[in-house]
Amino acid sequence: MPGERKNLSALISTAGPAPQPRPTRPDRTDSPAKPARQPRPEPPAEAAPAPAAGDMTMRSWYMPKASADRLAGLVDDIHFATRLPKNLIMGALVNVLDRHREEIEAEARRAGGRP
Repeated sequence: MPGERKNLSALISTAGPAPQPRPTRPDRTDSPAKPARQPRPEPPAEAAPAPAAGDMTMRSWYMPKASADRLAGLVDDIHFATRLPKNLIMGALVNVLDRHREEIEAEARRAGGRP
């Protein structure tokens, strides 16, 4: 009624709209329609197995926003080019960093104003 205050029990007892019937398959009237199944693509044969969940970790470092954005962009580019999981890409990144450690140390010293 207009001006009447509703409480929760009044809302619950109010009948809602009738549910719409689900579409059925034309060949089987007793079964609801199902979307067509799409075959899953086969994973590449050379893909490395994913590491166990216990072998994964998350770390955090402060770094300039531009550097963080650039790192994320590079990882995304490699991910979309190779379709490999990002955790594998980060592992490869660490391996390359390790091989170029002296070059990285020299660059960091220059950025920090140290000889």
